[in-house]
Amino acid sequence: MTMKLVNVSQAKAQLSSLIEAAELGEQVLIMRGSRPAVTLMKVTEEDLSFHPEVPIEALNDFEAEIERERKKRRKA
Repeated sequence: MTMKLVNVSQAKAQLSSLIEAAELGEQVLIMRGSRPAVTLMKVTEEDLSFHPEVPIEALNDFEAEIERERKKRRKA
């Protein structure tokens, strides 16, 4: 599988074509400066049905944990 690397500004300008590439099976890595930020990749119906239902409380706890970690990194 190939991977396409683009920066955020390129991704903004080429979003439609990057989505098409992902739908065709290519992974697209969007970089923020020299750091990887997110990956675009194809999602199938099977992928969506694989994930179990998660209670909203668990999602809220997870989001709070992520925010605590972000604050720690900003202070460091």
